[in-house]
Amino acid sequence: MSEQPAAVATEVEEGPDPNDVRRQAKRMFTEFQYRQKYRRIDFYKPNEKQRLFHNTIAREKALRAGNQLGKTQAAGAQMTFDALAFYPGWYQGRRFLERPKIERTEDFLGWAACTTQGKTRDGAQVKLLGDIRTEKGLGTGLIPLDNIVGRPTMARGISDFVDTVRLTRETGGNALIRFKTYEMDREAFQGEAVDVIWLDEDISRYDDTIYGECVARLVTTRGMIMCSLSPLLGMSPLRKRFKERSGNGECADIVMTIHDAAVSAGGHVPDADIPAIIGGYKLSERATRAFGADMQGEGSVFDTPVEVIKHTRQIADFPTYWPWLWGVDFRHSGAAEGGHPFAAVLAVRDPDNDVIYIVHALRLHGLAPVHVAAMRSNPMRNAPVAWPHDGGRGAGIVSGETIAATYKKLGLNMRPEHATFTGGGYNFEAGIAEMEHRFAGGRLKIAAHLTEAFDEYQNYHRVAGLVNKIDDDIMSAIRVVCMDIRFAKTAERFADPSLRAGPRVAQNVDFDLFNPGA
Repeated sequence: MSEQPAAVATEVEEGPDPNDVRRQAKRMFTEFQYRQKYRRIDFYKPNEKQRLFHNTIAREKALRAGNQLGKTQAAGAQMTFDALAFYPGWYQGRRFLERPKIERTEDFLGWAACTTQGKTRDGAQVKLLGDIRTEKGLGTGLIPLDNIVGRPTMARGISDFVDTVRLTRETGGNALIRFKTYEMDREAFQGEAVDVIWLDEDISRYDDTIYGECVARLVTTRGMIMCSLSPLLGMSPLRKRFKERSGNGECADIVMTIHDAAVSAGGHVPDADIPAIIGGYKLSERATRAFGADMQGEGSVFDTPVEVIKHTRQIADFPTYWPWLWGVDFRHSGAAEGGHPFAAVLAVRDPDNDVIYIVHALRLHGLAPVHVAAMRSNPMRNAPVAWPHDGGRGAGIVSGETIAATYKKLGLNMRPEHATFTGGGYNFEAGIAEMEHRFAGGRLKIAAHLTEAFDEYQNYHRVAGLVNKIDDDIMSAIRVVCMDIRFAKTAERFADPSLRAGPRVAQNVDFDLFNPGA
């Protein structure tokens, strides 16, 4: 609901006078104290994920994070860098130094918007300008007081809501930042050519056509949109846009978890406080508020935090006596682009502690030969392949041939029977329960670089009590592995005869065993 009627800019500069604030402050403070209070951007120290956000050059970039982890601080710092043409020595991202070749009085124009007037004022406005409701509060944000020109132009509708602020740039030019809300009509997001647009929180609940207007504002400036959000709306249209386009050079989706914001990682959250913070959130909201995962309508299928299930081991790190197994999900695998893709995961089991490590994952469209070629390119290509019960259906290359038989004919070491539990059966919910039991107990780990697997893991949720089987292809392949892990084989049991087997002892693998080119 709207907090107030939509803001309308006045024609009078009604905000605090920065000249008065400067005169009084410079009488009261030493030079260093003045810089600490009125030039805070000099003291901004980003953590690793914030720095990645700054250094990403995509036209559209999002910093997705939990609550109070520093996403708004990072976006405010980025707007400050760009508006002032002031970039720290570590900065490697886009730079807005020259005035666009368009008819405009400003060298730089930025917009900052959030859901409502109150949220924009208490969020983006305070981060950039400081709290203008307090005495001498103007200039205590990330934008230095000395760069603020004249009184901010205020907006009607809610007290202390700034419409426009004028700035001087470090290069000698001038800049303008306007503050907006998603409650405004889309026409409020039309007309101007803008360099940088900052959307603080998801726009989808209001009018998601506004995002299209924002994209249109960048055409002549070759500008940038940045989003800072906790994905409390779940897989919204905005989140789908970033998920589908991330990695294409135009879109970037960066996730910052509570562990990225820890003091030990260069952040501000005390490490000792993290367990209590995570535990304080409702179970259904924990993944979103602590780890930046998309909120699920009725709660996630898996509750174990992502950071707990990650591992960083490589194929060559595992002892030679540990056994290997592929798991596949070829639901709709014969379809052309679109629909459910084929998925495969490569797993190795620690037999001493009954821990399964997922070390590789594939999610591919196309036909069976494409899938087989991708799996055969892996050093562990000859490991046995576990497959789900629907692989016994007749949809192979030859009439009457099963899907599993087709993959075997193309060169995979398919298990003779579909995956089942030790006592028989392949109940779906039992498989999910086995996965969660292993995740929670530290007995099922996923390689940290498998981002598609973690996307599926975090977005796996229930509707009306049932698992919503959308974008679950890698998770399904992992479920198959968990059922059939007893059939995993050591490398020397399935290696090509031409490959030299290393000693069968509990030591690191002789990598020649997995490298036919060595």
